[in-house]
Amino acid sequence: MGLRSVLRKPGIIFGGFLGLATLSIMNTAYTNVLDEIKSELILNYTWSGALMSGYFVGYTVGQIPWGILSDKYGSRKAITLSVLGISLSTLLFGYSGDIVIAVIIRFLSGLLGAGIFVPGVKLVSSWFNSEERGTALGLLNIGGSLGMIAASWAVPLLSASMSWRGSLKVMGLFGAFTALVCLFFLRDREGETSRKMSLRELPVNVPSFWYLSFIQFIRLGAYYTFIAWMPLVLREEYGLSVIATSGTMSLLNLAGTISNPAGGIVADRFGEKRVLMVGFFSLMVFILLFTLGLGNPVLYILVFLLGWFINFTRSPAFSIIPGLFGAETAGSISGINNTFASFGALVLPFLLGYVRDITSSYTIG
Repeated sequence: MGLRSVLRKPGIIFGGFLGLATLSIMNTAYTNVLDEIKSELILNYTWSGALMSGYFVGYTVGQIPWGILSDKYGSRKAITLSVLGISLSTLLFGYSGDIVIAVIIRFLSGLLGAGIFVPGVKLVSSWFNSEERGTALGLLNIGGSLGMIAASWAVPLLSASMSWRGSLKVMGLFGAFTALVCLFFLRDREGETSRKMSLRELPVNVPSFWYLSFIQFIRLGAYYTFIAWMPLVLREEYGLSVIATSGTMSLLNLAGTISNPAGGIVADRFGEKRVLMVGFFSLMVFILLFTLGLGNPVLYILVFLLGWFINFTRSPAFSIIPGLFGAETAGSISGINNTFASFGALVLPFLLGYVRDITSSYTIG
């Protein structure tokens, strides 16, 4: 049982891993050249935050349609089409002429990219048992962290020789290729049993449903606030160079590469509830410490710890769902929880940009 048994299904693990890696690359590529985009399109901080929020408006809207497509045609086709869609919209973002067009394309990216994670949870629920799901999701989620590390280095380096527009076009073409690889490796399980829940079946009277929804709102909202704004905070507040900023962002994502599977493995052994309680309390403490403006090397340690604990809770927040609500409805409940997560990722980055504009401070936000 555990890691060894999970690795007996390498195609499912690698295909899901690659899908989440591509999603992360496409979603965060622009944040690594936000300085250049902000200057060329003449953006204030509120509009800069709107680029991330526009994505998550589309991502939230896309949850239900992609869930329907996944139920009807299978997770394999849904994930492949979603990877292709967000990749082509990233390429299109490289042609943005003004902020309105840029936000519309970011909305399109979110809408088209919403069919990767929840169908991935559905695949894991169908292929792995309750003692393996946390570990399996953790391995898939490594892809998300490695994708962000790749974007944090590749995009600035490409931008130096071909501008931010050229770098995003290259990333988009790369993503279109990975869609074909996902199609090759992923498989839907024959005889998989899943069903859509009606509105009357939603467990709205169960406190755990709302606890998990709130946890997801905070988790993903905080995560994408870091992704969208930390590069600018590091450069404007801490005076780091472009290279130092890329290295620091790599620490954030390197931590996630380790803590994503670690959180799943620990949750399989000791229970998801304990991991979630310890993880979110620790995250609160380290966010407060980060706002104190501590210098090096404490800054680097804090960034690593932020990346560790925000990713440590990701797999348990989803692997707990089949045990609470049943494996046959895991896809539906995961989709609903992910909608709350998307709403947090929509609101919090935009809110920080707005607070930065009216207070001239990141710390208050």
